Amino acid sequence: MVHSRRTFLRASGVSALLGLAGCTGILEDDDSLTQAGGQPEYASWLYDPKDLLGIDTRGFASYDVESVMEQRDELPQDPFEGLEQANEQIEGVDLTEIAELTAVGGSTLNVERDDASAGASFVVEGSFDVDSIQTQIEEESDSDAEYQTGSYEGYELYYGDDGNQYSDMTVAFALDSEHVVVGMIEDADVTGRDAVEKMIDANKGNADRYYDQSEYAELLIDKLGEATVVMGGQFDLGSPVRDQISDPRARTLVEGLYGAGMSGTLDGETTDNEIILAYDEETEVPVDTAQDLVDEARNQSPRAFENIEDVSVTGGERTLTISMTLDAAAFWENYSGMTGATSMSGSASSSRQSETPMVSWEADWEETSNGGLVTITHHGGDHVDADNLSIEGDIRSTSEWQGSSDGRITAGSSIEVEVESGGYVELVWEGDSGSEMVLASFVNPN
Repeated sequence: MVHSRRTFLRASGVSALLGLAGCTGILEDDDSLTQAGGQPEYASWLYDPKDLLGIDTRGFASYDVESVMEQRDELPQDPFEGLEQANEQIEGVDLTEIAELTAVGGSTLNVERDDASAGASFVVEGSFDVDSIQTQIEEESDSDAEYQTGSYEGYELYYGDDGNQYSDMTVAFALDSEHVVVGMIEDADVTGRDAVEKMIDANKGNADRYYDQSEYAELLIDKLGEATVVMGGQFDLGSPVRDQISDPRARTLVEGLYGAGMSGTLDGETTDNEIILAYDEETEVPVDTAQDLVDEARNQSPRAFENIEDVSVTGGERTLTISMTLDAAAFWENYSGMTGATSMSGSASSSRQSETPMVSWEADWEETSNGGLVTITHHGGDHVDADNLSIEGDIRSTSEWQGSSDGRITAGSSIEVEVESGGYVELVWEGDSGSEMVLASFVNPN
């Protein structure tokens, strides 16, 4: 069942705050973000979602909004459009007074199950006019999303125990002059209020923290360090998923893999990024395999590496780190497109697609006398405007897109491409500004 959560949240009165979660970006390091005990400050807000929902697939993220605002004049403008629009929509919030955003949550892998659970909490830290925010919540609350009021640990609390016409998700908010805490839960027994209170308890030391409860959270948080944008998660791919990976090197890379994360640090014209993979104790960290895959990807998909330099692969105790330096302007253009989709204000209509689509693609290969024929299928995610998409690589021929409608490539749409032996094919998306991003790249196994 597909729910329109954005529509519901738009009616909640503080929906613009939720847009902040998708409108921040990669910034400079800030040593003040570290607690005396060595953990980043954001870790104090993270409870273990497994304690709340009984789920194994879960993760966290933290963004330094204050640094975004400090550096905005030195970076492309696009990353800040969503922030500006959010600021116009909500009373009592001044973007220059927002410091940090931290999120934690997760879901069952199979969301179609009857007992599926999903949810998240996030906190926006800064300086807020609580009275103005409360007034807006009360004035703009939808009739199907009436909130009860109360208090918890010094916070003003707004919560609903039932879903609404748009979703089975329950939402709650807790406010004080320095924090807005939000909980969103879709579960038969747990509510958004539970998620809000759990996050507050973790911060006050009244509940177990994710760092202390999960070895993979500890590994990732320690390894990702103090970068100003951090995100990480843990999961169990399971044998069925691993067995579907045809490349034995890729199977080696994910064998024993139970956690992954990334961090980013902006340094003038470049952005330093790290991708961290976390393995179980029995697995030998596959450094050589990862290096081979990176080298092959660079050779087979040179366009994907045009704005990337200094890629290195290193191994540590139970972790593999892929470090790279990117061109900051190109990175920001792509990053803002990906995150802009979460802005609560919607996007202006355009003859071309302005936001980078997030899509899952599938490739089915058949050997031919000239190399290989691949059928590439849109498996799910955002639609893609055909005018924005090109097929590039070592190509002999392509068909027309099948199953598209009104120039839009959607789930189920497919195209056949004949590729030279050992060659590659890429789906390249071009945005309004002329920036490009490789949405998918496939190598001919024949």
